[in-house]
Amino acid sequence: MPALTPDLKDKLLTALEQVEHRLSMAKFKVKDSLNLLEPINIMPYYGFGNKHYVYVKGRVLEDEKVKQPKAGDSVLTHLKDTYKRFESDEIPGVRVKASFAGQEVEVVTDEEGYFDVEFRPDTAIDYSTTGNKIKLQLLDPKTEKDRLEAEAYVFAPGTEVEFGIISDIDDTVLVSNIKDFVGRLRLTLMKNATERSPFPGVAGFFRALCKGSDGKGRNPLFYVSGSEWNLYDLLISFFHSHDIPEGPLLLRDKGTRLDRGDFETSEEEYKLEKIRHILDTFPYLRFICLGDSGEHDPEIYQKVVQEYPGRVLGIYIRDVTPDGRDKEVRSIAEQVKAQGVEMELVEETLTAAKHAVKMGWINEEQLEDVRQACEADEGQEN
Repeated sequence: MPALTPDLKDKLLTALEQVEHRLSMAKFKVKDSLNLLEPINIMPYYGFGNKHYVYVKGRVLEDEKVKQPKAGDSVLTHLKDTYKRFESDEIPGVRVKASFAGQEVEVVTDEEGYFDVEFRPDTAIDYSTTGNKIKLQLLDPKTEKDRLEAEAYVFAPGTEVEFGIISDIDDTVLVSNIKDFVGRLRLTLMKNATERSPFPGVAGFFRALCKGSDGKGRNPLFYVSGSEWNLYDLLISFFHSHDIPEGPLLLRDKGTRLDRGDFETSEEEYKLEKIRHILDTFPYLRFICLGDSGEHDPEIYQKVVQEYPGRVLGIYIRDVTPDGRDKEVRSIAEQVKAQGVEMELVEETLTAAKHAVKMGWINEEQLEDVRQACEADEGQEN
């Protein structure tokens, strides 16, 4: 059987997603008309903002009763919860009201149940008085047991900020084997958040970057990933389990493909769109970017450097690929260096941390913390 061309593969994936979407919409309409819907609730995601702009995303879903993962869960329990995450029943066309800082915004969920809220107040937001929580209210309940209210948390950088951090997740923070389909599938299906492995020392390195060179700051951390929103709670649990600093997650809508050529180009454009959103929201901040060599992170960050001159302090790329790809990444690094930005291809976290000390982004005391974190994580693996 001849191999599928990228164009044919793209068309087949698109057709399958269209079929899945139509079946999902038909299922919702039948259940809604027959009053067979399970109680629905609002799933808020982390938001972010500055003094004049706030953004938050969420989704309205039937309550699938997915349990928070914990150590000791059986493989069967994890498989059931994984199925529930990916087979979530979204609720389209319902109104959600968001309230924050004396403003109210009303939005309607799209066909996948998602909603986006933006606040643009006339006066600067004082987070010390407003707090960081957005109140969300479901205006179109479907059952008597619907959860009508929820709260979304907004990450808003304070005054003691030296720089921001933007990081990929798969094969940058979390060992995912993203280039090995079978390996990634096994990790997704067989291990819950408490059992998944971070790269040794990554939690310590991220904590150091968030604290900054004087160890007193609170530098904001953003995660931009091709993982789907269905895995949001799993990723949050993973961060909690491994003491990895949290921050807004910008993930991918299930069933939404930003087709601009083949699948890889779509992924690249998706991440670029999210990174642009972050940089445009915080025009006064420069950023350290982290990714891996397995997908297109070097190319993505190269384009960011080109589009936003002077906004990128440095780039760390975790080496997870063969020598052929390494040559490509080093070539990109040379081009980026010509624009005044260092792109470091590193095999392990401590090398990146040593470079960060040299650049003055973290200090020697924090480097020792990263070293100890690397040793502790490696000890757990053995």
